Order: sequence, then C-alpha cells, then structure tokens
Amino acid sequence: MKPTIEPIDKSTSLSWHFVDYHCDHTVRESHCGWHYHNEIELVVYQDPHGVVSAKTVLGDYIGDAEHNCAYLMGPGLPHMVSSTASATEDHPASSHVLWLDQCWLESLIATVPELSPISALLVRAHKGLKFSPDTGEKLHALMSDACDLKPSVQFSHVIDILLLLCEDKAAKPLTSRPYCFYVAKDSPINDKLEKAQQFIADHYHKPLGVDDMCRHLHMSESSVYRMFEKHFSESFSDHLKRYRLGKACELLMRTKTPIAVVAEKVGFSNLSNFNRQFKAMKNMTPMAFRKQFL
Repeated sequence: MKPTIEPIDKSTSLSWHFVDYHCDHTVRESHCGWHYHNEIELVVYQDPHGVVSAKTVLGDYIGDAEHNCAYLMGPGLPHMVSSTASATEDHPASSHVLWLDQCWLESLIATVPELSPISALLVRAHKGLKFSPDTGEKLHALMSDACDLKPSVQFSHVIDILLLLCEDKAAKPLTSRPYCFYVAKDSPINDKLEKAQQFIADHYHKPLGVDDMCRHLHMSESSVYRMFEKHFSESFSDHLKRYRLGKACELLMRTKTPIAVVAEKVGFSNLSNFNRQFKAMKNMTPMAFRKQFL
C-alpha cells in the first residue's frame, strides 16, 4: 500500500506551492488514494460542462466534487478523490491546488497583525471546509495558471486567496471532528508522531495493539494514550480503526475485491464487526459505499 504521507514539491518555494491539473479527452479515470499532507491544502474544481463525475472522501465526509466546488483541508486530514471523465477538447475540466506551510503562515500572521482573521480560518480547516460556488469561482481566477507567475506575484495571490476564504460566511465544516492538529517540525514530539503514523501505515493489516506501538516508540502505554488524545483528538484504537476504514474505502472504490476480503485486508478479523464499524463511520454499508463509485 502507498505511504500515509504524500510529500509536496518545495523546489520552487518552501512556503507555498500552486499546481494545475487539466482533464481532457485523453483522461478517462483518475484516483487519488487515501492520504494526507503535513501542509494545508486548498483545491477548487472547474467543470462548467459537467463532464466529470467525482466523489471526494474527506475524513468521515463523502460528497460530490462539482463546478466551482472548493475545499480547504488542514494538516493531517485524510482524503481521497475518485473521478470518471467524459471531457473533450471543447468541454474540458480542471482542478487547481494550493499547498501552504502552516509554520510559515503562523509566522506571517504574527508579523502582520492585520492578517489575524486567517488564524480562525486555520483552526476551522482541521475539520475541513467547503466554500460557496461564488467563492469557488473567484478562487479559480486567482489560482488558475498561478504556478507560472513570479514568486512575488504568487505571494500576492496567496494573501488574496486567504482573505477571500475568511470572508465566505457560507463556508461549512465537513467532518464530525478535527483530525491531526499541526505540530511544528522542530517540536520534540513531531518525530514520535511521524513514526507512529508510519507504523500504522506499515502494519494496519495485521493484529496491532497499543503495546506494539509502545515498543516501537519506546514509550509507556500512558504516554502513547496521551499523545494520541492530544494530537489526534482520539484514542489510539479509534485512530487505528479510522485508518483501517479509510483503506477499506480505497479498496471499495478502486477494486471489485469481495467485501469479506476487503475487511480481512485492512485488519478486521470479523466481517460483522467490519460492517458495523463501517456503517457507524460512513452512515452506509460497505456495499452502498461501493455502489456510489460504480
């Protein structure tokens, strides 16, 4: 399976990174696996002719990615996208992405107090935010082809984008709870968190208990429990369960693997328990979830 963390190209800037993705007649299906970033992610979809059928799974939220749909995701918020396109040269579609380093943003806000409203936006982003179509359209104007601009002009666009997001009173939180709060890279706990996340990514399909994590991190059981409660806002067992169910979603979306085999592949030894836990998190059965992507 793919690693949990998807690194961002920072060869052009350590503070932000713009990317455009264009869907034309040569692209029929695309899939972005279950992953997260250490950076803040903003994505806006452009599909004026309705040529793309896309599902976005963001934490425990499932929704359709439509024209002028824009999402803001905080660091550590897992997500994936699956889409089928019928685009032509006359009817294209695209998505535009901006990744932001939160440490840089926080230092910028501290230096320029007039940008303080952005702080509240960053806190809300931990549950994921969906913005109004009007904001999505304005974002497209600021983000499309921004990767080709000079860094000084990009910086101006970044500020305009953040202030625009702050002004959208129609923005709605998506997930039922925040996921992983940002931890500075030079923080002593950051190394432990990254090792814990990678350990789960490498072993989630096997029997895995908190004692295994304790041995891997050389930490006491109480310390591991406190670390997960503080930095993931949930227990170790709940975090592992959500990760496993996220991987199950990926298999249900991408493959025709029987549901009983999916359950086994992601670490559930009991099919009934898998079905029960899946329905509790997604408000639908695994079969109903799969049917959305057929």
